[in-house]
Amino acid sequence: MELLGKKIKDIRKKRGLAQGELAEMVGIASAHLSRLETGRYKPGIEVLKKLGDSLQVSVDYLLSDSDEESGEVSIQDETFAERIRLLNSLSKEDKKAVIHIIDALLSRKKIQNFLEQEVGAK
Repeated sequence: MELLGKKIKDIRKKRGLAQGELAEMVGIASAHLSRLETGRYKPGIEVLKKLGDSLQVSVDYLLSDSDEESGEVSIQDETFAERIRLLNSLSKEDKKAVIHIIDALLSRKKIQNFLEQEVGAK
């Protein structure tokens, strides 16, 4: 089995997803996912992106030679850590809303940092 297929299968199982569930999330047939996992087929860019999104990993990780899944985060603030744990109880739609809010806040911070650097450089 090719490394990409093995990664897809390992992460799918780690996330507790059946092959059919992941295939549905990605929008492909279960048989196609099976061929991807066994290395008989290689996914196109769109499928690869959907796999990464569905498995909550980057496309970069899926394509890398590394077997270590990056992104392990240690949260020191217990109040924040508890909120993160409680996110699992939200519906899929609510989780997406939380992600959009977080993305918006992070984008705003990046823009602020960029503007501060530009003003400071002049």
